[in-house]
Amino acid sequence: MLNALVPRAPRPILAQSHFSPGCRTDPTEGRTKEAAAEHFNAWWSQLGRDTITVFSDGTEQYKDGAKLVGYGYAVYRGQTLARTGSGAINSISHVFDAEAIGALKGLQCALDIIQPTDKRIWMCIDSTSVIWCMRANASNTSQWAFLESHTLIDRYKVGIKWSPGHMGIEGNEAADELANTGANEGRTDDDRSAEPTISGIGTTAKALADIATSDWWSQCHLGLSASYRRWKLGYSVTEPPELRLPRTVLHRLLATRTAHGDFAQYHRRFGHTEAELTCLCGFEKAPDHLVFCEISQRKFHAWPARPERPPSRPEEGRRYLSALLVHPELFENFLAVTQYYFAINARAQRTRDQTIPGGSHMSYGSPRQNRHSLTAT
Repeated sequence: MLNALVPRAPRPILAQSHFSPGCRTDPTEGRTKEAAAEHFNAWWSQLGRDTITVFSDGTEQYKDGAKLVGYGYAVYRGQTLARTGSGAINSISHVFDAEAIGALKGLQCALDIIQPTDKRIWMCIDSTSVIWCMRANASNTSQWAFLESHTLIDRYKVGIKWSPGHMGIEGNEAADELANTGANEGRTDDDRSAEPTISGIGTTAKALADIATSDWWSQCHLGLSASYRRWKLGYSVTEPPELRLPRTVLHRLLATRTAHGDFAQYHRRFGHTEAELTCLCGFEKAPDHLVFCEISQRKFHAWPARPERPPSRPEEGRRYLSALLVHPELFENFLAVTQYYFAINARAQRTRDQTIPGGSHMSYGSPRQNRHSLTAT
């Protein structure tokens, strides 16, 4: 089924581990981009004509809705530009693939002009991820480009250096412009660079899975209760951020979302005759009442991400509470500021027992009408 939805790519081969000088060394050597660029320019400026440097770069961009991926390389003998090249690769790929393929093609070009008197070839790459794979083991995506590079690197004792991008390094700037040219011209070579890559296919497969998940959730969402649907919550298989909340706060958040909790309507539905149905302020408890409660609103100045004014209409309350539910850390902050559950309603029963003759066995009469509530009838 999946084969019919996504293009095919060559399966990675089981290759022998590759080790080369510096394969365990951080390509940046602990330098910032600025310091590394200064160090690189000083090193490059003193190279003689018997040293070849290969600068390569890749790009991934969109133009008129079309994805363009390309590479470029510039080969220098000393500080003199000797050769350039550019091209596009299959659009079902990423910039990492373009960087790897561009580095290989630049190295191949350098070997075409090598002379017996030349001392060494250096690959100058701005992507540290590509450098790691050139020095050590190849990635699964564009594996062929790395494996071919490994063979040439080992055979010709090619050095690899980090040349930070967009830092005024002559060769890197030239390769960057060539990569843009290659991507926009759209010319691909008749080799494996014209094939989709594993990383590109993975992105396509993930997009298809996301669409399928979204369609499934849209159908399932219709079967959920209206009290839950009104929050317009999405679906995700990743760990939701609310699971990082303390359990007491998580309980209140889930109760607010589902309307299953210490709420008047919920208690009536299940016949909880001993339950306290009203807030200390006199209104009935409801999932959204915490943002309308006059006691909570006394702390309005400290509300997280507060609106311009305290909510007074259902749509205002829904809008603010939705923001709290989407960002659990704000919900936790709101409860800490207002103490709605931990002080206001935690002490409601105790306060009435102490102030009303007869204590909790007295009838409080009809609760105040909760006109602002989203669940009011």
